[in-house]
Amino acid sequence: MFKSVTIKGFRSIKEQRVELAPLTVLYGPTASGKSSLLYALLVLRNIISNPNEPVDSFFSLGFVNLGGFEECIFNHRKEDEMTIGYSTEDGQYCVTLNRNSGELLLIAAGGIHLQLKVTFPYALNQEALQLINQFEIRWNGITGIVATSAEFQQTATEITTRMNHIVESGRIVDIVPHRRGFFKPYYTPVPLSSTPTSEDELATLLITDPYLVPKISVDLESITNRDFRLYTPPGSSLAYLLTTDKQARVSCNLASDGFGVNQLVYMLAKIHRSDVRTVLIEEPEIHLHPSVMRRFARRLCNIIAEEEKQAILTTHSEVFVGAVLASIARGEVPVENVRFYLVEKQGKETLFRSQQVTADGQVEEGMKTFMEGELEDIKVLLGM
Repeated sequence: MFKSVTIKGFRSIKEQRVELAPLTVLYGPTASGKSSLLYALLVLRNIISNPNEPVDSFFSLGFVNLGGFEECIFNHRKEDEMTIGYSTEDGQYCVTLNRNSGELLLIAAGGIHLQLKVTFPYALNQEALQLINQFEIRWNGITGIVATSAEFQQTATEITTRMNHIVESGRIVDIVPHRRGFFKPYYTPVPLSSTPTSEDELATLLITDPYLVPKISVDLESITNRDFRLYTPPGSSLAYLLTTDKQARVSCNLASDGFGVNQLVYMLAKIHRSDVRTVLIEEPEIHLHPSVMRRFARRLCNIIAEEEKQAILTTHSEVFVGAVLASIARGEVPVENVRFYLVEKQGKETLFRSQQVTADGQVEEGMKTFMEGELEDIKVLLGM
């Protein structure tokens, strides 16, 4: 789980450090740069997953291609550097990118501090070496190994595991993008990309993971009073995605159900992926009725606690934010497990302003951007 994210020179983020919690909510005006934090983590994941690529390829995220280094560097100053890093409970990992090269940095407990300058594409054919007491640490920028005598082998194994887990944390990240949903009556399995976002890829996850559909069904029923299941006719390789309205006792294809239900199945499939620890969500409120939005927000808080997940999301919805605050007030979520940020543009720069929340679910400075719009409407209605 990420404890913090540091971003410098990426898109509209000139330099920001954002402290994170199991649930981090980013809200603010349109085009303020909220999604840039999510995309930065995906760029970093691309580097970790396959550094043997040109720099520009790291900005292709599957569901969107951000261009290349020149398009994504702050203020398009291609001579500048871009830095993306994070901290976990075990240490810190950071990548600095130039036009064709970069620097990889790992900091861990026990005085471990490893730096490696590389040129991209990078084939993991270099090593940083550090000697600490009786331990020899070798690191290629992604994975490390600790050598020592037989007497200290157990400790060396533990150090190696902690080191590699820091970098691995950046790999087990997924996203629920704006463009999402299921639009076909049936599916067959397809190969999965590093960022499975297409409807066929999500259907493949549902087909191949026997534990995913039951979890989604339980959550969907608690939110919409519908269940969810797969149906494969005998002798067929086609999988149908079906929902049943529990009150009307009517079953239908997911693509024919309400689009809010469709959205929920997609989001829940991502959230419940067993091989993902941190899920990034763009505007979970899309196509959801306010009552459904509230129930989903409450269920999301429960999933994060039950499955030890982390969610970082962007939203324009006062209803969604209010539902999370209500969960805090009810004591369902410890206030320290949630962080809120007001994201605003100041000139060319995106700024993340931490909002202090009390144990009774109150934002100390109020939800500024939401209140401004409401005040304008009230003035009109009162003829002021």
